[in-house]
Amino acid sequence: MADSERRSGRSIAELAAAAASVEVPTAGLCRDLALAHERAGDHTAAVRWALALTDAGGDLAGWTAAAGVLRRALPAADLRLRPVKVAVLGSYTTAQFAALLPLAAARAGVAVEVYECGYGQYRQEVLDPSSGLYGFGPDAVVLAVHAGDTALPAFAEDPDQAVRAEAARWTSLWEIIVSRLGARVIQHTFVVPEVDPFGHLARRTPAARSSLLAALNTALGEAAAGTSASGTSTPGASVEGGPVERGFAGVSFVDCERLAATVGKRDWFDPRYWHRAKQAVALGHVPALARHTAAVLGAQLGVSRKCLVLDLDNTLWGGVLGEEGLAGIALGDGPVGEAFSAFQEYIALLRDRGVILAVCSKNNDADAREAFERHPAMRLRLGDIAMFSASWDDKPTQIRRIAHTLGIGLESLVFVDDNPAEREVVRQLLPEVDVIALPRDPHEYVRALADYPFFEPGVLTSEDTSRTEQYRARAQAAELAASASSLEEFHRGLEMTATVVPLDELTLPRVVQLIGKTNQFNLTTRRRGAAEVAELAADPSSVVLCLRLADRFADHGLVAVVIARRQRETGAAAVAGAGAGAGDSAEADLTVLDVDTWLMSCRVIGRTLENEIAGLIVEEARRLGCAAVRGHYLPTAKNALVADLYPRLGFDPIGSRGSGGSGEGGEGADGAPGGERTDWLLPVTHAQRSPGLIRIVDGRPAGDSRCGPGRQEPGPQPPRSRELPEPRPHTVGTAESSASAPIMERAMEEVAG
Repeated sequence: MADSERRSGRSIAELAAAAASVEVPTAGLCRDLALAHERAGDHTAAVRWALALTDAGGDLAGWTAAAGVLRRALPAADLRLRPVKVAVLGSYTTAQFAALLPLAAARAGVAVEVYECGYGQYRQEVLDPSSGLYGFGPDAVVLAVHAGDTALPAFAEDPDQAVRAEAARWTSLWEIIVSRLGARVIQHTFVVPEVDPFGHLARRTPAARSSLLAALNTALGEAAAGTSASGTSTPGASVEGGPVERGFAGVSFVDCERLAATVGKRDWFDPRYWHRAKQAVALGHVPALARHTAAVLGAQLGVSRKCLVLDLDNTLWGGVLGEEGLAGIALGDGPVGEAFSAFQEYIALLRDRGVILAVCSKNNDADAREAFERHPAMRLRLGDIAMFSASWDDKPTQIRRIAHTLGIGLESLVFVDDNPAEREVVRQLLPEVDVIALPRDPHEYVRALADYPFFEPGVLTSEDTSRTEQYRARAQAAELAASASSLEEFHRGLEMTATVVPLDELTLPRVVQLIGKTNQFNLTTRRRGAAEVAELAADPSSVVLCLRLADRFADHGLVAVVIARRQRETGAAAVAGAGAGAGDSAEADLTVLDVDTWLMSCRVIGRTLENEIAGLIVEEARRLGCAAVRGHYLPTAKNALVADLYPRLGFDPIGSRGSGGSGEGGEGADGAPGGERTDWLLPVTHAQRSPGLIRIVDGRPAGDSRCGPGRQEPGPQPPRSRELPEPRPHTVGTAESSASAPIMERAMEEVAG
C-alpha cells in the first residue's frame, strides 16, 4: 500500500467505491478523497473533490480542510478559473470567512487572491491611499460588516434623517472604492437582531433601531439601483466620483438578513463567539456566507449559469405522460399536483428574470408539446422554452444538442431531473453541467432549486428579461439555416437590422455586463467597470460603439461593443504602420484609431455583423482624422474563434509582443495562459466593402457629433452598402465569404464548447 494511502486509513479505490455507492457523497467522504488524491499527487482530482465538498454541506472544519487542499493543489491542477483579486474589509473578525472564500469562489469558477484588512479597519483602509488595500489593488471589495457597526441610535427623533445619514456613510465608501480603486463592491446587508426591547411594537415604531436597520438595508439597495422607494430614478454622482446616473452599477449585495432568517437568527449570531472573538457570524454558518458571497462575485464577473434544462415526467408534473395520458398526470389539483404547479411557478419566475429554459425529455415530441399546449394547470407554456428537446436519444446527447443549438457552453447549463440514474449519467458524461439532486418529495422541489446559488444575476437588464425569446429565436434561426441553400440566402432571410445606440444610463449596465462576461468573440478580453467605460465615452478622442441587433424572429438587444481611442504614433511605430500600407512614404508620425475592446454576444456570431462593425470603426477613424485603424488580438483559451478576424477583414500584421500584464498576456480573463499578442493595421483607404446583408440604423441623438456622414436615421429603409473603396486587390472573394463564412462554420462548435 502506498504511503499516502496508509496515512488516510482507506485507499483511494475504497474511498471512490464508497462515493460511487451514493448519489451525493458526504462532506467527510469528499474531504478524505481530496486529501488522498493530494497525497497521491493527483492535484486536479484533489481540487475537484475539495469543490465537491462545498455542494455536500459540511461544517467549518471540513471546509477548512478542503480550503487547505485547494490552496496547495490549485497551482498544479488542470482547471480553468477566472483570476480575481478580492479584498475583505470587515467590521468583525473575518479570518475564517477570508480563508474559506477562495474555496467557495473556485466552485463558482473564480480563482481569488484575498487581502484581509485588520479587525475593524475597513473605513481607515478605504480612506487612506497609502494603506495595504491600495497596494493590493483589488478587483472587488467585500464589505463584511454587521449591524453593530452602524451609527443608528436606539431610538431616533427623526427616523428618515437617521437612515439617510447612515446610508450616506456607506455610499461614500462605495464612491471612493469605485473611483479610486476601480473595483466592484459586494456589501453584506445588516442583520436585524432577534432581540428587540420594543417587542412586536417595533413593527409600528419607525424610530426603533430594528426598524431603522430594516430601512437602512432598503435605502442602500435603492442607492445602488438609483431608485427611490417609489421606483423613480434618483440622480447619482458624476462619473469621476464613481457611480453614474441611476445609481452604482458596480455594487452588489449579499442579503445576510435573508440568510440569517433562513437558518434562524439565534443560530446565525452566537453571543459566545461575539464576546470571546468578536465573530458576528456563528462559525457553523461562515461556509454558507462564503458560498453566497462567491455566487454574487461570480455574477458580477459574468460566470453565473445561464440555462435551466428540465426533465418532464415526475419533474414538471407527476406521473409518466406516455402511460397516464394527459388527463392522468398530477398537476394543479390535490397536494401533489399543487406541488408541481408551485415548482413550475418558481421556474417561470426564474425565466422572467433572465434564466434560459430548455426541455430535455425521453418522450414523444408531439405528446410532450401537447401537455404544454392543452393542460389547463400548466404554468409554463411552449413560449417560455427556448429549446424543446423531446426524443428517445439519451439525455447527454440531447443536452449537447441543446447547448449547440442555443450557442452556449455546457458550463452554462444546470440539469434538473427526478431520476437519479439520468442525473448520474449526465454527471459522468458531461461533467461541465451542474446537476441538481431533486429530493423524492415534490413538495421540496422549489426549495432544492432555490438553494442552488449559481443562477445569481449580477444586474437585471432589458436583455435579461427577454432572454428566452432571444435564444428561442436563435433556435429558429438554426432551423432556417438548415433549410437555406446558401449562407447569403440564410442571412437575407433573417431580415436583420443593426442599430447604433448611445452609451447612456440605460445602456451602460448592459455594456458593462457584456465586457465582464464575453469570452468567445472578444479580441482582448479587457474587463472594465461602469465608471471607466463612462469616462472613456466622455473623452472626445475615444469612440464607444454600442449596437443592437434585431431580425425577423426577435430583438436580440444590445449585442456588440467597441471601444477605441485616437493615438498619434511617432518614430518606429509610425514607420511600421506606414510600411504596412498607410502611405507611399514612411512619415515620422501616424494617427491611428486604436481598437482597445471589440466584443460581440455569442448569440449573433457569424451573421456578418462583424463586417458591418468594421465599417463603422473605419467611419469613426475618418471622423477623427485617423489614417488607419489598429487592432489587437490577445489569445485566451476561449477566443480562438476570432484568431483570424483581423486578417480576414483586410488588416495587415505589424508586429507581436510577449505576454505580460493584466489583459496583455500572462493569464487570459478566463484564467488560462494567454499567448502572444498580435497587432494589426488597416489604412482607412483599404477598407473592405461590407456585405450589405444587415440594415444599419443610427439611433443616436441627431446632435451627437459622433454621428458620421451618410448614416441612416431610424425608419424603414432597404439594406445598403457603405460608401467605401473597392476591396484591396489581394482580397480573395467577397467580404462575406472571407470574413464571416469561416466564423459561421466554426461558431456553433466553438461557442458551444
